Amino acid sequence: MKRWILYIAVVALLSTTSFRGTDIAKLAPVEVVWLAEEDGQVLLMTDTEDVGRGADVQEALADMKAAALGTVFLDTADYLIVETGAEKFLNQIAAALRPSCMICRAKQVPDLKKAAQFLSVHEPDVTLRQWQNDSVKLPVLKEEERSFVWDEP
Repeated sequence: MKRWILYIAVVALLSTTSFRGTDIAKLAPVEVVWLAEEDGQVLLMTDTEDVGRGADVQEALADMKAAALGTVFLDTADYLIVETGAEKFLNQIAAALRPSCMICRAKQVPDLKKAAQFLSVHEPDVTLRQWQNDSVKLPVLKEEERSFVWDEP
């Protein structure tokens, strides 16, 4: 009898508690992230058209998430494109991305949706983990007349 009372109490407690999960329809899965420095601030942009600015990467991420229409989900990012000269922010953004995220440089922001298509076929050969461990040179992505090519580093 005591066992039944315990079961009823647990079921009643669970039915009154509201579980807050993540609504999958509100997720904004990111494939490409642009990292740059603009006017002394960190600039982050994604192929989902989310933008964030801040004094450092954490502030830029917070700004992006606050302004986004959905839940920005950077764990899905496969590619990070870093503006030439903004490599100093790579260690800061590393915590927000998977170590297997592939990275390259570019002189200016490319069309991120088209860059995602190009990079999915012509992947950079450097991951975030490799860059952190070996300090390898980053390949340079160059946009030319509606197309992309790999340029000399």
